[in-house]
Amino acid sequence: MTTLLVSMLRGGILVLALVLASAGAVRADAPRERPCGEGLQDWCPAPSGDPCGAHKDRESCKADPRCYGMPFRGESFAPCSYDARGFAANCPTVGCTSTPPRD
Repeated sequence: MTTLLVSMLRGGILVLALVLASAGAVRADAPRERPCGEGLQDWCPAPSGDPCGAHKDRESCKADPRCYGMPFRGESFAPCSYDARGFAANCPTVGCTSTPPRD
């Protein structure tokens, strides 16, 4: 009986070690790459040559009638509510572009 118990305990430890080793395959301290626009503080670059890329904040972008806001792509508690130029009242603007938003 004691040998069976010791054998089961060793088997359980082996299984636990394998589970922990496989969980360690994804390092917790590894940086997570995410697309620009998913972070609340993101300011994404406009395509090369886009004149609206010169704007570095929401206010200056919105003040330029040629420009549109880039939509926030992250998670929010409520759906983002955008105006015709892509600026949301309840979500951050994450960039500035001369490309109109898609419907």
